Amino acid sequence: MIEIKPLLEEDVSKFVAAHHAFFRETYQGIYPKEVFEVREQNQTKRTKHILERLHHPDYFYYALYDDWTIQGICIFSILDGVGILDALYLSSSYQKKGFGTKFLKIVEENFQKRGIPIYSVYVLKPLSANAFFRLKGGMFVGCEPISIHGKDYEECEYVMKVGEVL
Repeated sequence: MIEIKPLLEEDVSKFVAAHHAFFRETYQGIYPKEVFEVREQNQTKRTKHILERLHHPDYFYYALYDDWTIQGICIFSILDGVGILDALYLSSSYQKKGFGTKFLKIVEENFQKRGIPIYSVYVLKPLSANAFFRLKGGMFVGCEPISIHGKDYEECEYVMKVGEVL
C-alpha cells in the first residue's frame, strides 16, 4: 500500500538513508563526490538532528511509504513566521505520478493551519524541479550563486502562495 504519512521515530534512520539515496540520485553528475561522502559521514548526526526536531511544532517530516519502504521524503519548516520547503525528493520510479503534488498539498495544509500564507522553495538551477514549481504556480524570484566544495552553482527561489498552488 502506498501512502504519505508523518515520519515516526522508529523510521528516522531509514528516512535519513532514503534522503541520502534520493539526494545522490538527484545530484549525481552535478555535485562532486565529496558532497556525497560528507553527507554519508554525517548520517548519524543527521539522524540525531531529526530526532531532536521531530516533535517540534515548526519542523515537519513526511515520508512516502510503499509498504514499509520509503520512496519519497518531504521536509518543511517555519522559521521566524516564514514557511520553507526544505526538501522534497522522490525515488525516480515514483516521480511524475502525482506524489510530489500530494506532498505539496500536505505542506500547504500544515502552513494554512498555522496562518502561513506563502512559502519559499530553493532549487538548483539545472534540476527539473524548477519546471515542477513553475507548473504549480510558483513565482520565480531569481537565482543566487552558491558555492559547494569550491564549485559554483546557482540556486533558484520560488515563492508559493498557500491555497493557490494546487
